[in-house]
Amino acid sequence: GETYDARMEIPDWSKAGTPAGLWKKVAVLDTFHVRLVAQQDPPIRVSELITPVSIAEPKKGIYVFDFGQNMVGWARLSVQAPAGTVIEMRFAELLHDDGTVAQENLRQAKATDRYICKGQGTETWEPMFTYHGFRYVQVTGLKEEPTKETLTGIVIHSSAPFRGKFECSDTLLNQIWKNITWGQRGNMMSVPTDCPQRDERLGWMGDAQIFAPTAFYNMNMNRFFVKWLRDIADCQDTSGYVYDVNPAIVVGGPAKPGWGDAVVVVPYVTYLFTGDRSILEENYDAMKKWIHYMDTKAKNHLYEFGDGDWGGYGDWVAVVPSPTKPTGGLYYYYSTKLLSEIAGIIGKKEDSVALAGHLPLIAQAYNAKYFYPDSGHYVANTQSMNLLPVAFGLAPENLRAELIKKVAENVVQRDTHLTTGFMGTAYLLPLLSDYGYHDLAWKVATQTTYPSWGYMVKKGATTIWELWNSDTERPEGMNSRNHFAYGSVGEWYYCYLAGIQPDITQPGFKRIIFYPRPVGNLTYASADLLTGYGQATIAWKKIGNQLQIEIQIPANTSGIVRIPFEKGKNTEIAESGKLIWKDGKRVKSSKGLTFVKQENNYIEFEAGAGKYHFLVQ
Repeated sequence: GETYDARMEIPDWSKAGTPAGLWKKVAVLDTFHVRLVAQQDPPIRVSELITPVSIAEPKKGIYVFDFGQNMVGWARLSVQAPAGTVIEMRFAELLHDDGTVAQENLRQAKATDRYICKGQGTETWEPMFTYHGFRYVQVTGLKEEPTKETLTGIVIHSSAPFRGKFECSDTLLNQIWKNITWGQRGNMMSVPTDCPQRDERLGWMGDAQIFAPTAFYNMNMNRFFVKWLRDIADCQDTSGYVYDVNPAIVVGGPAKPGWGDAVVVVPYVTYLFTGDRSILEENYDAMKKWIHYMDTKAKNHLYEFGDGDWGGYGDWVAVVPSPTKPTGGLYYYYSTKLLSEIAGIIGKKEDSVALAGHLPLIAQAYNAKYFYPDSGHYVANTQSMNLLPVAFGLAPENLRAELIKKVAENVVQRDTHLTTGFMGTAYLLPLLSDYGYHDLAWKVATQTTYPSWGYMVKKGATTIWELWNSDTERPEGMNSRNHFAYGSVGEWYYCYLAGIQPDITQPGFKRIIFYPRPVGNLTYASADLLTGYGQATIAWKKIGNQLQIEIQIPANTSGIVRIPFEKGKNTEIAESGKLIWKDGKRVKSSKGLTFVKQENNYIEFEAGAGKYHFLVQ
């Protein structure tokens, strides 16, 4: 926090004639060992002002302002009081039962600002050297009853522009999406922090890599991640390992599996969403060094790392814990696979071939130890341990459908609940949807009992929690109410509900895949995305037995359009009033559309830039 004594202000300090003796002399350094560069990422700016929704007085002279939203920034104070009056503001995400602020989950962070009045009419002040994560502000020292004008919430974050929006007919999902965006904006503070309120605020790599696709849908993260990846490379050890947090100011190396791999995953995701090869070229050496480090530590192609929470994080804070050691082999395979692809993209063909040749050996070593053929599942048989080998392509292709079936059965056995942690959650719903369990994915997404995103909302959350059970876990310690990692589900909203995603063969949305998948009682969904080429939009609506789909493809791009249909039904498709599909075959061509193929549950067209209006019945 910050303490400011307004009585010590120097009148007219910036005007000529003010005595120079009032200022302390600066210290001059003889040597300077760092290189000064211009700021490389979007500056942190004020983005919004929030008025309190209510003011309570739980105890005499103690006022608690509720801003109605867990936010990041500070409070602007406007007050009249005699000189020497100390106004204290304490910030918190939660309240005690007696209505006062609860700061136990902030650990050592004081989260307190103090303003000492100078006694000259209405005084307006806000801090310059701190920020807080909070919904509530407790104020003491006021000489009169406050109004909603006494405090104004100042929202700040890195000014990467918002570019994506999701909306649907389900109010719960809309609130979850809103919570995801608030969690993102509050933790994008020049580095992707884990949380904004307690004594941490660190650039944890695992959180960032698992959330990166969702982050790119919501905001233009290119410059933000370019800068942060330079932080990672700057801190990389000479042996090749990177650190769990970057800048690496705490937590020793090497980074744990899933955390260190951000050095490979984040450049790849950035390329996918921007099409900018330079991000791959600039970070290639750092990526290669990390893979080489794992190569040197692997035994017979099996990379394992530690036991227990701090030996290896594993599927962090999962409802049903998975063993931590297998995570090493999973991410060793995944990062090697991505780097092989990256090497091919930037023309390093020998590296690409060599890395690809190593993949079967890694997979064979991992599967030999951790796959149980008699029971047909991976070690521990948890949702995450069966999900991740499929997600990363390590599981043999002929086993993948059966593995996801086991995941689906486990979800059903748990009354439609997930058990995944940070690493597994991002892949659960996409894989369920891809392998024929889209309805089940929908039920998990809209679940409102513990553990679920809906449970957070039902408990009053306005951001995403660190723990699925943050409301019942001990109030002190590791229990943030603003942690973006579980917000990785946002990617599923855009890709699988609205139906818009980039195409890795033509990245940066040079070619866009549109594939809406109506499900459950959802009657409409839409996504707007400002790409580097212009606005891309998809919106669909169900009216009776009709499905209306509107698509906008930006200039100088193309689209793959997949129209869903139910197998065995006589589906008709019209575009802009012209019938183009009937009785299982094309009827007429439509301007800009080229038929590609028919699959079990969709018909695929290639589309040029423009607007399209489909009617499916």
